[in-house]
Amino acid sequence: MDGSVVGWDIGGAHLKAVRLDATGAIVFARQEACPLWRGLGELEAALARILSHLPKPAADRHGITMTGELADNFPNRTAGVLALAARMREHLAPMPVEVFAGHAGWIAAAALAPDHARRVASANWLASGFWTASRMPEGLLIDIGTTTTDLLPFASGQPRPRGFTDSERMRHDELLYGGVARTPAMTIALRAPVNGAWAPVMAELFATTADVYRLTGELPERADQHPAADQGPKTSAASRQRLARQFGYDAEDLPPAHWQDLARYLRECQLARLREAVELQLSRGLLTEQAPLVGLGVGRFLVRQLAQRLDRPYREFSDLFTTGPAAGDFDAADCGPAAAIAALALHGWRAEVR
Repeated sequence: MDGSVVGWDIGGAHLKAVRLDATGAIVFARQEACPLWRGLGELEAALARILSHLPKPAADRHGITMTGELADNFPNRTAGVLALAARMREHLAPMPVEVFAGHAGWIAAAALAPDHARRVASANWLASGFWTASRMPEGLLIDIGTTTTDLLPFASGQPRPRGFTDSERMRHDELLYGGVARTPAMTIALRAPVNGAWAPVMAELFATTADVYRLTGELPERADQHPAADQGPKTSAASRQRLARQFGYDAEDLPPAHWQDLARYLRECQLARLREAVELQLSRGLLTEQAPLVGLGVGRFLVRQLAQRLDRPYREFSDLFTTGPAAGDFDAADCGPAAAIAALALHGWRAEVR
């Protein structure tokens, strides 16, 4: 064995894995679609695809974090945590598997019990926070993925959240349900300017933010791993049609430039909501004016834009890592919590129980 570690982030829509070698360099990073709402077979299939690309043996040990326990095929979150950890342990055996439990540290997957579920559930943002806070003096970590956005101030070597559960974090604008690919377009705005008039949005899943950011030219296509809302092609023409339908039009009713303008308007609406959340975090007074916004997730291009508008420095989460050969099409910022889990495990991180 070479002392390497693989970090896993089990989401409800994607499975992400990052492998670090013994020096801490990223030598593998990958994301696979994993629609857990269809059942645990989706996790097994995504896991098999990732393992087929990992060099053998896969690693000395594995660390896992998750948000996939939210999938509605589980009766509750506790059942989801236990089922996901058990399935990962089964398929990664005989290598040791540890589960990230936030301030409780690591728990061996074999020893995971129902009482642990509250600390394990949806704690991936905290893994990113612990790693970033150990490498930078202060900042605001912003992880914009395909579905959600996490915001976490950190200072003096520690993350400084006000909430820990999803419900608490949503109340404090530390968790927003909005991303750059899977979010329904109907949730971004109640209306939009189309052809000289306000067009109300239809409360139907006709388009997603993948269509919005495909038309603005910002969508990393590697991030869009799920079918489009109408199961159609992922082209600019198809995105125009889906977005037009969202407001009661057909794409051919107006020139293509009109639909691109609409996409830019929706982008501004989403960015405005994100800025509100950022301003709320900054208003806590924890950070100096020089504290950077740290961007991760496939939607971090919006974090960079916000940093410019707020006249703050911008840092890439990937800057906290070195990259070895054959890392793959994804990087540390794309798979932030998985990279953080691997780094925390490799460096022997331990936390005090709170």
